[in-house]
Amino acid sequence: MTKPSVQFELGNYEWVSERDSVGFLGTTDLGEIPFLITADALCEMLNPELDGIDPETALETFVEFETDIHRIARREFVKRLGGEPPILITSADLE
Repeated sequence: MTKPSVQFELGNYEWVSERDSVGFLGTTDLGEIPFLITADALCEMLNPELDGIDPETALETFVEFETDIHRIARREFVKRLGGEPPILITSADLE
């Protein structure tokens, strides 16, 4: 089985207030890559009917969906051929 292009460690995240996002790191053969998932995307994962979520709820939602978020982040990293860090994941990337 081949190793994924980017790997993630559970529990490695933080709230990034200036970006209204949760930041987390992925590791590649070339080093660490920062990722951000917006509060809007996390809100969409939690409940599409909500208008928004606060930082505490965003962090709780990240923990609840962390495995799915890592899968989405891996897909986006490959799709964007790495791209310029940080890799930003928005609601549009959830499909």
